[in-house]
Amino acid sequence: MYMRNGSNPYYEPYASFHWFEGDGMVHATRIKDSHASYCNHFVRTHKLQEEQRAGFPIYAKFGDQEGLRGVFVAMLELLKQKTGILKGVPVPECGNGTANTSLVYHAGRLLALHEGDLPYQLKMLCEGVVSTVGRMAVGDWKIPFTAHPKLDKTTGNLHFIGYNIDKQPYLQYGVLSPNGSLLKAFPINVSFPSMFHDFAITEHYAVFMHMPLVFDPKAMIQHNTLPIIYRPELPSRIGLLPLTATSGDEITWYELPSFYVFHIANAWEEGGVVKMYACQSDKVDLNAASFSEDMGSRMTEYVIDPKLGTAQRRRISEVIGDFPIVNPFMYGKPTRYAYTAITDTQDPAAQVKGVAKFDLNTPAAQKEAAVATIEYEGARGGEAYFVPRYQDAQKCDGEDDGFLMVYVHEDATVTSYLNVYDAKTMNPEPLAQVKLPQRVPHGFHSTWVWADQIKEQILPGLQLQSSK
Repeated sequence: MYMRNGSNPYYEPYASFHWFEGDGMVHATRIKDSHASYCNHFVRTHKLQEEQRAGFPIYAKFGDQEGLRGVFVAMLELLKQKTGILKGVPVPECGNGTANTSLVYHAGRLLALHEGDLPYQLKMLCEGVVSTVGRMAVGDWKIPFTAHPKLDKTTGNLHFIGYNIDKQPYLQYGVLSPNGSLLKAFPINVSFPSMFHDFAITEHYAVFMHMPLVFDPKAMIQHNTLPIIYRPELPSRIGLLPLTATSGDEITWYELPSFYVFHIANAWEEGGVVKMYACQSDKVDLNAASFSEDMGSRMTEYVIDPKLGTAQRRRISEVIGDFPIVNPFMYGKPTRYAYTAITDTQDPAAQVKGVAKFDLNTPAAQKEAAVATIEYEGARGGEAYFVPRYQDAQKCDGEDDGFLMVYVHEDATVTSYLNVYDAKTMNPEPLAQVKLPQRVPHGFHSTWVWADQIKEQILPGLQLQSSK
């Protein structure tokens, strides 16, 4: 089953709206015996249920927290809590996240994720229907749970992070066992709060990126902006934490000139160094009304040498894009191929016009690592997810033997499709195309769930919490 999460406001926004903040809607396409079925489902978060109870939006939106108006909105949120209009706002109690960003299957549970809250478990039926089980408590983990956990295929452990923006710890790291129990969790000391959207793992390390996209409430008044601003005068740092660590004190940081990365393709160890590939932006502005090319992200190589204590970076492509993915069998292992969504740089909304394939073994002298592209004719899409041809990696003919699956939408015909491409040949003609019964709005991250994973689901989940 191909599934993609995304932001889709249940109620029409009545004021400012930012793409990050819509309610989580999962779009699932079940493919079996040459037939397909489609289902969409709003994740029944505490936030959504409270707003359905009220009959209108009652939680402050990300886009409302701008300038002096944002200060007023923050004060109004406190008043709502005092008067009982909002219930259970603190994350440990009920949460106010949207579960709109990504999906991960672990320990027999499919989880909808949003980095401002704990996970929500979903239930999948064999015919492709999706429903919400409930919000999960993950051991004694008390802060939000990342939207980008990393599964170690060797150990079966799921590595994850979380961060706070208003109090310590600004960063925390944890590990779930193959059966979903919390093995360890501890804070990592950083000097200022930042958006830790993604991280990576290798054979021996967890790799963190502390970058200067910072949370600064003063910016609302001083710059009349959102309280999240990019401060290029600050450096960016890459941290290596041994997977055997029992304390955040064991991390080693490596400093580089300022940059920001939303998404990492992969990282691994090679010849005594750590290599990482990610889509890097030299400028980021969450307040921007429209896209400009200087905000674009490009595939970049990072080499961290623990013995020499050095870090270097090198841009390997001029293709502007994001949402990097690799064969999921390759996470934390030496990887040759990666794929990204291609940004339409002529579109103020920066919609996705196609997918690019990169050969990460391209010699430095060649400069351009993109080896093939597919453009969606007359349509726009999003992240293309790599699905291996076989569930057993040993049966695949190389790491790029598989399919790229992506939802696309044609504005001219107001029609959405699931397109399936050959990831090895990158033939621009889809191997298969499923016409969907309704519009699928653009969204965020996707996954593939195998048939046996659907059958092996564990319900109802870990210490499930119900809304009060």
